[in-house]
Amino acid sequence: MYVLQRNGDVFEMRQEPRGTSKSPRPGLLLGGGSSSGKQRRDVWETFIRTGHIDDPTLPQPIAASWQRCRDMGVDPLSPRCCEFTPMTQIEPLADIYADLAADVERQIYDQIKQRGLLITVADAEGRILRTCGSKDVLLEADRLHFGPGAVWSELSVGTNAISLSINDGTPAQVMGVEHFCNSHQSWGCSAAPIFTPFGDLWGCFDISGPTSADHSHALWLVMGAAREIERLLLNASLANMENKSRSLLNTLFSSMPIGILMVDDEGRISYANTLAARMLRYAGDLRDCRADMFFGSPAPAHWRQNNVESVPLRCTTNPELSAQIVSFMASGTENRHSIITLQAEAPRVLPTPARRSHREEPRPFGDILYRSEKMASVVARARHMAQSPAAILLYGETGTGKELFARAIHQASAQADGPFVAVNCGALPRELIQSELFGYEKGAFTGASEKGRPGKFELAEKGTLFLDEISEMPLEMQVNLLRPLEERCVTRVGGKQNIKVDFRLITATNRDLDQLLTSGSFRQDLFYRIHVLALEIPPLRERKDDIGLIAEYHCRRLCCNYNQPFGGLSAEALRIMEDYAWPGNVRQLVHSMEFAVNMSQGGCILPEHLPATLHARHEPLAAGGCDCTMAALPRMTEFNLGSIEAHAIKAALAHYKGNMLQAAKALGIGRNTLYAKLRKIDHCN
Repeated sequence: MYVLQRNGDVFEMRQEPRGTSKSPRPGLLLGGGSSSGKQRRDVWETFIRTGHIDDPTLPQPIAASWQRCRDMGVDPLSPRCCEFTPMTQIEPLADIYADLAADVERQIYDQIKQRGLLITVADAEGRILRTCGSKDVLLEADRLHFGPGAVWSELSVGTNAISLSINDGTPAQVMGVEHFCNSHQSWGCSAAPIFTPFGDLWGCFDISGPTSADHSHALWLVMGAAREIERLLLNASLANMENKSRSLLNTLFSSMPIGILMVDDEGRISYANTLAARMLRYAGDLRDCRADMFFGSPAPAHWRQNNVESVPLRCTTNPELSAQIVSFMASGTENRHSIITLQAEAPRVLPTPARRSHREEPRPFGDILYRSEKMASVVARARHMAQSPAAILLYGETGTGKELFARAIHQASAQADGPFVAVNCGALPRELIQSELFGYEKGAFTGASEKGRPGKFELAEKGTLFLDEISEMPLEMQVNLLRPLEERCVTRVGGKQNIKVDFRLITATNRDLDQLLTSGSFRQDLFYRIHVLALEIPPLRERKDDIGLIAEYHCRRLCCNYNQPFGGLSAEALRIMEDYAWPGNVRQLVHSMEFAVNMSQGGCILPEHLPATLHARHEPLAAGGCDCTMAALPRMTEFNLGSIEAHAIKAALAHYKGNMLQAAKALGIGRNTLYAKLRKIDHCN
C-alpha cells in the first residue's frame, strides 16, 4: 500500500509496510450493493451557462450542492485543488487517526486494491488527513492535488462526496459529471461521515477513483468503515475517561495522610496508594498481592463478609499500624470489595520523605510558569517522560529553561531522592574533561589531590546526571562518553578499576544536532545514546500568553528582594513585551524585568522603564523606509521570485546563525525542503 505525503508544496509517494494481516473486527460492514449515476453532461453544461437544472432525476443533494457552488463563485473549470492547510495543523489529528484506524484501513484496502480505487480520510473541515492506495491511482490523484493538507470542501473544489457527507451528515456518492468542477468529472467518490461519541462531526471516510474503476461496493465499504471508526473512537473515549477517573482517584488517595488499600472478594489487592506500601514496609507493587500477606485473617472467606461498619485488622508486617476494613458492593454487580485504611498509632509518626523543593508541597514542575496551551503540552510530555528511566534530550534556544525542566524531571522521577549533578560541557577545559567527568586516582597528574577524587558520573550515583550543552563537547572527547553511557561503567584517570555507576541521563543543547551530524561535528553513535526521548522547549516568542505571567512573577519577586512595593505592569508595557521577539527568551525577560523594577522605583512599570532594545521594534518607520525584517531582501526594483526566495533563505540562516531547524520554521517550510532549496541555490551559483 502506498500513501501520499506532502513535503512543502509538493506531494511525495512512499510505500507503507503491510504489517500483520488481522481478521475483520466485529461490526465492520464489508460488501454490499452498487450505486452509479447516468451521464448528465448536457444538464451540467446548461446549469453552468444558465443556472437552471432541467433534469428532475438529478438527486436533490447534488442539485443543492451545485447551486451552493454557483452562489459561492466556485470556478467549474478549476484544474485542481489550490487550497492547502499547513501540515503542522493537521499532523496531530492525522497521527491520532493512523494509530486508531490502521486495522480498518488495511481491511478496506484489501477490498479495493484490485478495483483501481484509493482511500481518503478528511477531518470535519474537509482537510485531507491521509490518502493511500495502489501506486497507479495515487499518481492520478497527485495530478488533482488529492493528498494530505488539500482542502476538499465545496468552496475549494465544488461538489464531491467528501463535502456532501460533511455538509449533510449522511453517506454520499458522487459519480462523473455529478461533480461541479470539470477536472473531477472523470472520477467517482463515495464517503460516509464519522461522528464522535458525543455526536460531533469528526470527519469522513472516502473511497475514490476513476469512473472506469469498480465502484460497486464503495458506498457500503465507506459506511462500514465509518461505523467501525466510530466504535474505535467510543472505545478510546471510554478509555480516556477511565484513565482520568483513575488518575483523579489516585491523586485523591495519594494526597491523604493515611494508607489506602482496595481488596477484591478473592482477597487480592487491586489498588494501593504510595503511603500504604511504605507503611506495610513493602518495596514492590502491591497490586495483585494477596492481602493475607500483610493482615492476619482467614482467606478468602473473610474478604466476602458484609462489613457495613469498619472492623479492625491486625497488620502482621507492621504491628504498630492501626488498620480498619469496611466493605462495599460495586454498582450493578454482585462483587463485594473492601477498603482498608492504615494509620500510624500515636504517638509514633511515620518519617516523611525528604522535601524536594522550596514549596510546602512537592510540585516538581511548579517552578515552570505558563498558561499557554503549547507549554502545557510540553510540561505534560515532560511529566510522562519523568516516569521512564530512558535518556532524555532537551533542546531549545538559549534561555528557554532547559535546566529548569531537567531539575523538574529529576524531582518527578524515581531518582528524586538521589543527587542532581549538572555539568556544563561547554565550560570544561579540554585537558580536564576526563578527570572532571570520570574522576582521578591519587598521583594521576601534577596538582592532583593526594586522595584522588570521584568524577561527575560517580557523584550522580542513584540520581540524575545532567550534561548541559552536550553539543559543545569537543569531537575528539565525545568518544570517551560512549562506554560509560552504554555500560554504566567508568575508569578514573590513572586508575585500572572499573567502577559501576547507576544514574538517569538528561542532556541538553541549543544547537541543531542533525546539522552537526551532517557536518561531522557530532558523533552519530553518541547521538543515538542520548536521543532516546526528546523534548523541545519552545521559545518565548511562540508562547506569548506566558510573557505577562512570567514578567509579573519576577517583578513581584524582585520587588520583594528590594523591599519595595510592586506597582504593576501597564497595558502598553505589556503590549511591547508581547510584540518583542525575545532572542534571549525567559532569561532575557527576567533581566529586562530587573532593569524595569529598578527604573520604576516601586511605581507602575511603563514603556519608558523598559530596556531600549524592546522599543526598537515599536519605532515608526521613516518615510520611504522599510521594515527591519525586509532589510535582508533585495531592493524591490528586482521582482525575480527565485532571487527573492534565495535572499530570504540566506537572511534567515544568517539571523539564526546557521541553525537549519529554526530557519526552516521561520520560513514556514520543512527542514528537508530547506536543504533542497539550498542545493538548488548552490547549483545556480
